Amino acid sequence: MATSTTSYQEVTNSTGRVFRVGEEPKQLLGYPRWVVIMAAWFAMCLAGLLEYTWGSLSGSLQAAHGWGDAPTFWLFSFYVIFESFVQICTGFLRSRGILTVRWAVIIGGVVCGVVAYAWLATSSQIWEAYISYAVLGGLGSGMIYSSCINIVAKWFPEKKGWRTGFVNGGWAYGAVPFIFAIGAFSQASGSGNMSISTVKTYIIVQGIIMTVCICLAGSFMKDPPKNWWPKDIDPLDWHKHSTRDLVNNPPSLRHYNLGEMWRTPQAKWVAISYALYVGCSLFGVAFYVPFAKAYGLGYIGVVGFAGFSLADGIFRPIYGKISEYIGRRRTMIYAYWGNVVFQLLAFFTGAHHQALLFAICAVISGGLSGANFPMTAALTADYWGETNNAINYGSVYAWKALGGSFAGGGAAFVMTGTFYGNAHYNWALGFFFGASLGALAALVMMFLAKRPTVEQMEEAVRKTAAKEAEKAKPAIA
Repeated sequence: MATSTTSYQEVTNSTGRVFRVGEEPKQLLGYPRWVVIMAAWFAMCLAGLLEYTWGSLSGSLQAAHGWGDAPTFWLFSFYVIFESFVQICTGFLRSRGILTVRWAVIIGGVVCGVVAYAWLATSSQIWEAYISYAVLGGLGSGMIYSSCINIVAKWFPEKKGWRTGFVNGGWAYGAVPFIFAIGAFSQASGSGNMSISTVKTYIIVQGIIMTVCICLAGSFMKDPPKNWWPKDIDPLDWHKHSTRDLVNNPPSLRHYNLGEMWRTPQAKWVAISYALYVGCSLFGVAFYVPFAKAYGLGYIGVVGFAGFSLADGIFRPIYGKISEYIGRRRTMIYAYWGNVVFQLLAFFTGAHHQALLFAICAVISGGLSGANFPMTAALTADYWGETNNAINYGSVYAWKALGGSFAGGGAAFVMTGTFYGNAHYNWALGFFFGASLGALAALVMMFLAKRPTVEQMEEAVRKTAAKEAEKAKPAIA
């Protein structure tokens, strides 16, 4: 079936998926589609600073204001919670046409940049840090993440693998220069933490840089029309003249809406695996620097964490490339098991004061830690389609809130036995806790998160239609 217009036609395949074909990206944008991808990458490089510099900044803020260990680590968990849940709201507004991707990025940049960081810099009470860093920082950066990561699948539905990883990688390695700067300022103070005046100035400057650069990137971002498909690949015979990515990661059976997606059994298992692995990977983000300080590993500990963040980001497009050959799910399984091993090795080498070996293991662990973020984003589009990917992936990403709770306050509680105040840390318990989360994520992905079948798709569509029909019935007086 085809509906023709002057510039495109809409084609529907046998499973009900609609493809809009005939338009070149430059017709729709005014510039090539790779410009959108570069803009998304640049915004991600800056928005990720809130997550990846926190482990380096939190010690200075804690020392300056006398905050307790547990509430400081819970700050990170609350940041992740707000950064996660706002993605559902952002996806909903985008899918309804209420908020464009351009304005989502620009608004997010202002909120998580000068607004959140200006307040954090001038705050002294822990509750102010919760509102500024955790709430406002989480909301703003989450709006940017949601907007940038799913736009890749929309513009590159036929070869989204390494491009998703490339954009997603900026979230991690964009922080590397800032981590080194924080480490240098901290070492210069002679105490391992920045002075209060230095940390305030640093936070304000970082906030300004974030806002200006993110707003600039956002001005180049625009979504394609719904169901857009590149004209050089026949949507009804995509195996012919196809890309390697499509061959090993076939397009979804249809563009599922949110209700249809969550009525397939795979949705909950993908989300559970995602939350578990977030807990494993963000454990390193939250605790590698404090662990290195606790064991007196010195500046090499900071270098190890900077390498962790750099590898975390650099490896993400590599996973995308690997997934073009062996598929997203298998790529994730191998990376998950690898991180379990190297996270434990990071603990054993650090606990035995082998600073160089700790740094090496931390870097490898970082490279493995980021696998779930780009691969889950791409896999969500592979399984359930690109058109509604903003809200569909946002609903999966929201499970990062649970994983972040595992990684921050949850792990701190496992190690200290308290939710508030200062305590002795049992680092072995924490590292084994984080590794166990990674192992569970791998097992769920291996056995429960396979691609939806035609029968499962039809059942999900039927149940969703029945639910909507039930809602549409007039109320009986």
